[in-house]
Order: sequence, then structure tokens, then C-alpha cells
Amino acid sequence: MNTIKSVLRYVLTIHFSALLLLSVFRFILLLSNTTNLNDESVTRATITTALTKGIWFDNVIACYISILPLVVLLVLGFCKQLNKISIKIFNFYYIILFGLVFAISASDIPYFNYFFKHLNSSIFNWKEEGGSALQLVLQEPSYYIYFFIFVVILVLFSTIVIRIGRITLKQGQSKLSKKQYSVYIAISIIVIGLCLLGIRGHAGESPIKTSQAYFCNNSFLNQLGLNPTFFLLRSIIENSKKHISANHLMKDEDALSIVQNELNINCDKEAHFPILRNINGCKENKNINIVLILMESMSAEFLSMKDGSLTPYLNELIKESYYFENFYSAGTHTNQGVVATLFGLPSLFDKNMMKNVEITKCQGIPRILRERGYQTSFFVTHESQYDNMNAFLLENGIQQMYAQEDYPASKVVNGYGVQDDYLFEYAMNRITEQSKQKTPFFATILTISNHPPYIVPEKFKSVSKEPCEQIVAFADDAIRQFMSEAKKQDWYKNTIFVLLGDHGKLVGKTTYDMPLSYNHIPLIIHSALFDDAPKVFENLGGQIDITPTLLGLLDYSFDNNTLGIDIIKQKRPYIFFTSDDMMGCINSKHFYVYNPITKNEGLYDYKSKNIINERNSYISLADSMRNYSTSMLITTDYLLKNNLTRVN
Repeated sequence: MNTIKSVLRYVLTIHFSALLLLSVFRFILLLSNTTNLNDESVTRATITTALTKGIWFDNVIACYISILPLVVLLVLGFCKQLNKISIKIFNFYYIILFGLVFAISASDIPYFNYFFKHLNSSIFNWKEEGGSALQLVLQEPSYYIYFFIFVVILVLFSTIVIRIGRITLKQGQSKLSKKQYSVYIAISIIVIGLCLLGIRGHAGESPIKTSQAYFCNNSFLNQLGLNPTFFLLRSIIENSKKHISANHLMKDEDALSIVQNELNINCDKEAHFPILRNINGCKENKNINIVLILMESMSAEFLSMKDGSLTPYLNELIKESYYFENFYSAGTHTNQGVVATLFGLPSLFDKNMMKNVEITKCQGIPRILRERGYQTSFFVTHESQYDNMNAFLLENGIQQMYAQEDYPASKVVNGYGVQDDYLFEYAMNRITEQSKQKTPFFATILTISNHPPYIVPEKFKSVSKEPCEQIVAFADDAIRQFMSEAKKQDWYKNTIFVLLGDHGKLVGKTTYDMPLSYNHIPLIIHSALFDDAPKVFENLGGQIDITPTLLGLLDYSFDNNTLGIDIIKQKRPYIFFTSDDMMGCINSKHFYVYNPITKNEGLYDYKSKNIINERNSYISLADSMRNYSTSMLITTDYLLKNNLTRVN
């Protein structure tokens, strides 16, 4: 069995040596960023956690590199073909690949110190000016130290690789007995399996993502745990994906001009933030709590189905609340609903803004309220890293995220985690704990049960023959239980509850290319503080309007750097939305639809459910709706590309 010992000693020695040397780079990055550690949340424990997460991510890259030599050398050893040539080949393989990883880690330190972000795909924007970029680097003396460190570490690593290679060859190979063959195979399978697990990152349902590095409210520590090579590769992969856009319809400057006009922004052409407007309100904190419930796939059409029997509680709640009957989701996916609702950014067709490896910094309501002393939390049923949600939210004002990792394993029912009823029960306990603090809270609860695969409790199966309708009744009842329990709490009378769909769902017959039921969602705002409820609003609105509308209810002064308006005090001519490869726009009567791929467009009288395309009969209206929608989407894309989504 000397052969397998030799192979494992060779691979593991190199593997762990690489991990140790990668930790040196991370420690240097830490030392060069001590100014970013002047934060109350930074402790010795949080720094240790960040460094530990760094080893975790380093191990993923190391396992990717180690898997090939591990498999090949174990096979060669099994066949008694381990020789000088194979070891030399893998010596060269290790030095080249880990040398590249070390080079990226060394280059990442000055890049991070300048941009406060890891090396990403944007570096390839300089490929045409490579000579100039290299000249700039060579002319900056402070960069020499990192080149020197890289050379020292590469030489040290190369020495280790060559030396362990020689030791491996000296130990030779031994002939295996029949019994030893089976042991050799068993050990090989276990070790290869562990290496594959290392590549995956963990035993969870999905492979490791950059969001696993995010664990606290200090942006530097969240980024410290990321391996620069892992981050760069993920950035290249994400940015290589082509996304649908409407940018071919209008120039950026024309879009910005239209948006500024529509939002009544008197902005200087040289202004850095083109949609920023200062909203004046009360300067004092009213310390009013907010609980925002994003209801999975809750189409407004569900509220009237079967005479309202699927959602009896929501229908009753409307009678005591503000209800917005012409309200629409930004897109048709949860990630789009979260971004639009909390941060006022429209959905850009098939793009997932949360999945950007380089986290988009947003202005949104979590950050604005946190700056006013609010506690901010977010509750989900599934893994926190799903859709990169954990990283995105922690970087944008959410202090505490509760997810599947926090719940008992016995409560997990499928790949999406726990059911809505348990989620609400858990959230109630945490929110009540938060209420005991002297500061107000902002809590967001994202439900999931109304999403296949449906897990329908027996008591709701009599509601309908269709599981997709039974689960709506269950989701409605879970909200009822939560609100009933909330009324018993001391914090209830000083809290605003906001209930809306994260997006809709296909309900009934599809009339148009874009099913309206997928974007038409309910918005219910309920509070014991409202002395003029119930009240029904006919104003057009969308998820992008939530931030300014809620801050308007709180009467706070704030910087509105979103595409949203206060739909209680202001009116929109239209509301727009997308659905992967389609763009829609609504007014009080007409529904405009545009496909940026086929360039087909239509205008329909949706109030009468007319299927006749009236585009040619109302050309000016169709053009106005198209220009309104595309200008909003192009402006959003402009803000994202130029990092203007958060006011510095």
C-alpha cells in the first residue's frame, strides 16, 4: 500500500501548501485594509470567520486543480505505472496553475485597495489598451511589493512541489495483493469523492456561490472571504451571458431626458446622479415599524376566483386597509420582485440583478431606514445563498437574514425549505424579540408555498380539486394566522403591514402574449395607525413605487434615487413591466406589448378583453407607451453600468 500513500502524500502536501500560501495573500489584504475595520460590528470573531471562509473558498479552487492529478496518479499507481515522467508532468501542471492563482491573488490586492472590489471581468475592458495599462502599473512603485511577494511565494511553492515529487519517486511502488486491491479502490473512491465535494463547496442543494462569503454587515469582511480566482471566474461566467434589452430603441441621453421629464426632475446636465431628487418630509423619527410580506406568485386574480373563497382572509383585510387595485410586479421572478420592491429598480427582462458577482449597491428602503436607526431583517424559507440573495441583501441594508440554515431540519419539506406557516411562526418570534429594543424595525418576509412542488395540508384539499388552488388557500390562511398573532403583540398598533405579490401567476385563459395575471398583483397596506381606512386606490402603481410610498407614509425626508414615486400623492400616466423576453405597459384602458427580439408590438383594449391589435389605430399612444417604458428600462441599465444606483 506504499503506492497510495505516496500519491496521497504528494497531492495533499501540494494542496495544503497552496492553501497556506493563499492565506498569506488574504492576510496581506487584511493588513492593508485596517481602516475598513473601524466598525462596531468588527470583532476578533468576525475577522476569524472571514479568514475561515477564505480557506473554504481557496479549497474550492485547490480541489478543482487537484482533481486531475489525484485521479490520474491513483489510476497509474493502481496499474503500477507511476513513473518519473508522470510526476514531472504534474509538477509542471501544479506550478503553472497555482502560479496563475497566486498571480491573480497578488494582483487583486492593489486592485481591491483602489476599487474596493475584487478583480472582475471589467479588467478585460482594458484589453485594447493593454500596453498603456501595463505602463501605468510599472510606473507605480507601490505595486512592486506585490510582484515581489508573488515571486517569493511562487519560488517557495515550486520548491515544495519539486521536493515532494522527488520523495514520491524514491518511495517506489509496491505490488498489491488481492485484498489490497479492494482496499486501494475503496480509499481512492473516498478521496476522489471528498475532492469532488470540495469542488462543490458543501453538501447543500446547490454548489457554493459567492454569497456564502457574506455573513455580517461589514462589506470588507464579507469580501475578504472570497477567493480572487473564484470571484474572477464567476464574474466572467455571469458577464458572458447575453441578456435581452431595449437599448436599441433609444440612446441613453434621450432615455434620461424622458425619465427626468416624467419624474419632474430639474436636473443639471452635468449632475452625477441623473434621477436623484430630494424628498422633504418630517425630520424626526416617528419610530413606526414596518413588516413587508412578499407573497409568492400571488396574482390579483386569485382574490376574485371562486367568489373569493381561495383568499378569504386577504379579502377581509382589504376591507380594513389601503388597497391598490391597479398594481403590477416589475417582472415574473422572485429576484426581480425583491429588487423592485425594496430598491425601486425595474426588471430588465431576463437579467437577475442579485446574481451579479459584483454586488450592485442600491439606495432602497432597507438602507434608508437603517441609517435612521431601524433594525432590518429578511426572512426566507430556503437557503440564504439562493439567487445570491444573502450577499445582495447584506450589502444593501439588511442587517440580519434568516433562512433554511436557521430552521430545524424536520421542518424542511422540499428543495425550497420550510412551509409558509412555519416561516411566519419563526418570523413572529424574531420580530417580537426585535420589538423589545428601543429602535423601530423593518422586517421583510418572503413566502414560498404557492410555488410548485406544492405541499398541501389535508384541511385545504376540500377547497378545490386543483392543488394550485388549494395551495393559495393555505398561503392565505398562513397570513391570517400571522396577522392574528400580530394583533396580540404590543408592537402591532405602531406597525405598518405591507402585503404584495412578488409576482403573479398564470390564472385562467391567456388573452395576450404577456398574460396580465403574471404581473397584476395585489398591494394591501394595513395599519391601526390609519384613521381613514378602508380606502381603495385606482392609481397605477408598481413594485418600484414601494420605497417612496412607504417613506411618504412615514413622512421622512430622503434621497429618492429610484424610478419609483409616491403613488398615494402622485400619479403615473402608465406603469410598465417585463416578462423575460417581453415588455408591457398599462394605462387605465390599453395594454401595450413589445418583443425586443422579434420587434413585434401590439396595443389592446384589456379592459374589455379585446384581442384585436389596435396599434395602427392609436399610433401616438403606442409610441408614447413604448417610449415611456423603454426610457425607464434604459435609464435603469445606465445607472447599473455606471454604478449610480446608490447615492454616495
